[in-house]
Amino acid sequence: MKVHNVIRFCSMLGLVIALAGWSFDASAADKPQADINQKLSEMPVLTGDVWQKMDPDEKVAFVWGIGHVVTIERQVDERHPELKKEGFVAKLAEGLAGIPMNTIVQDVDKYYDENPDDLGAPVMEVIWDDMVKPRIKSGIANLPLN
Repeated sequence: MKVHNVIRFCSMLGLVIALAGWSFDASAADKPQADINQKLSEMPVLTGDVWQKMDPDEKVAFVWGIGHVVTIERQVDERHPELKKEGFVAKLAEGLAGIPMNTIVQDVDKYYDENPDDLGAPVMEVIWDDMVKPRIKSGIANLPLN
């Protein structure tokens, strides 16, 4: 039964990633081929420039994807306790516990609205610094927070 749930979560995550990729490919139609090839060769980092142009559903989908990664890693940790560590995902789960997805979206929107000179900052950096870090007791691998 648990394996079925992991497969279901992975399928959902794949669907979200595929839809996100389709959305980015559709907008890439008017860009030079060299730019498209460079962007496809590496994982794009979502920054405030793009975040501000996204509609609310796209923002929630991004946060939902983060939640799926956390859920999948937790299930893997339950099955393989020898792999369990206090890594980034574990700290992300700890720091975002109990915060609704729409609140995360609103907080990121607020950050970029209040910091227009920081639109190049990755969304995950904003989430980590402004939402996660203040709510966790220790950093990744239980190291002190900087």
